[in-house]
Amino acid sequence: MLSKKLVLLGAAAELCSVNAFQAFNPIQGIQSRKPLLSRASPLRQMRMTATAPGDSETYQGTQTLENQLRVRIDDVWYDLSRWRKAHPAGTHWIDLYRDQDATEVMYGFHSDKGMEMLKRLPKAKTVPEGVKEPSTATMNFRKFRKQLVEDGWFERDWGHEAFNLGSWAVWLTAGIMLAQFPTFPMQFAAALVLGISNTIAGWLSHDYVHGRGKFADFMRPFGYLCGGMGPTWWSDKHNLHHARTNEVGIDEDIATDPALFIWAPDPKNDAPWRKYQGLYLPLPMSLLFFIWRFDSIKVAWERKLWKELFGLACHYAFMLYWIPAGTFVAALFVSGFLTATITTVTHQSEELFFDENPEFVEGQFRSTRDAVCSNPFSEWLWGGMQYQLEHHLFPTMPRYRYPELVPHVKKFAEENGLEFRITPEFELLQLNWKLYSDVAKLPAAPGAKASRPPSPKADITSFFANISGLFMKKAAPTN
Repeated sequence: MLSKKLVLLGAAAELCSVNAFQAFNPIQGIQSRKPLLSRASPLRQMRMTATAPGDSETYQGTQTLENQLRVRIDDVWYDLSRWRKAHPAGTHWIDLYRDQDATEVMYGFHSDKGMEMLKRLPKAKTVPEGVKEPSTATMNFRKFRKQLVEDGWFERDWGHEAFNLGSWAVWLTAGIMLAQFPTFPMQFAAALVLGISNTIAGWLSHDYVHGRGKFADFMRPFGYLCGGMGPTWWSDKHNLHHARTNEVGIDEDIATDPALFIWAPDPKNDAPWRKYQGLYLPLPMSLLFFIWRFDSIKVAWERKLWKELFGLACHYAFMLYWIPAGTFVAALFVSGFLTATITTVTHQSEELFFDENPEFVEGQFRSTRDAVCSNPFSEWLWGGMQYQLEHHLFPTMPRYRYPELVPHVKKFAEENGLEFRITPEFELLQLNWKLYSDVAKLPAAPGAKASRPPSPKADITSFFANISGLFMKKAAPTN
């Protein structure tokens, strides 16, 4: 039976290589032969309009000065009042930058093709009052980024790409092999190995969603086929974190309550178990991948993203065929803990912006810290997140460029009066644990800002928040 499964595994790996990825391309919105979008689809109409500016209201501004939605990009003010509904990533992005500068975000998340489309958008008829000019540091950053592009820092190295993908495949295969032996020690080992492989799959999915160019487009389905997470949900959530890092009420990555609190909350948002969060910290962190996978399915279902749903179904069918369900669940706990620990320690101990919206460059330096890994295994396991500042400044740059980029970013910080923060990995872990322990001891703070804005939509975090509210009502003294 074992030999039969190994033969099938080899065949499955063969099928899951180039041909499998060629069948999926979420950026183009089409399968290899049959169009996914009808000619009547708004998204298709938007793309057709992009090739012929002027024949649609999408590329016109508002007819009234009062309704202008003005955004500044490269010192030019655009009126995006009609474009906002056609924006592929949603209207919230456009609205978030009303009467603000969005240059760094535009370059950070758009391809060269997307930047060319910018030239076709209508110019604003008026300029908003009271908007500050970009700081000297921001202008210097734009020159810095332009020079890096010209010097080839954003180009891919195929040796590094092969190593990143191959190391994941080795750990996945090893985990599946271990899972074939029905003894507790082997299943335990399989859960650990598969947990690590799932963490690495997450970093690869992260790479391909951030990446630009044909290779990244080609590999983007890796997220739902091999990582169990949808790129659409991930882009919406993660890019917002990149653009407005540690801004309370906007950045979902710091909205970890009611499970974990990183500042003293208003009494109405508090939870009775907060006082113990320094003790139970590993448990909610271990749930990360369960939450992310749930959200991936939820978003794909709500938006009718059938390719993503089919890819996710294939992922679970493959994994549960080769791996016992209990071992698979245990692996998700392992990978959840690893990923949550790595992704939170470089931000949550830094500055939080409650009522401040700093410029992009300044905000990244104040809210982000690099980690120094102590050994080669950690360097690989962190998946480039140890270079968190470099990643936030240049999210589309391949992660294997970051180690050589560090001294250049340090120099930029020194020349522009910015603080470059970097800490050894275990010291950083201790710093983060201390934050949770210290916040556990703080009294509730009436009037403290909520971690997320009120929303009529029910999600998994609001479900736990409602449970927290019931606990607080029961715990409240009665007159």
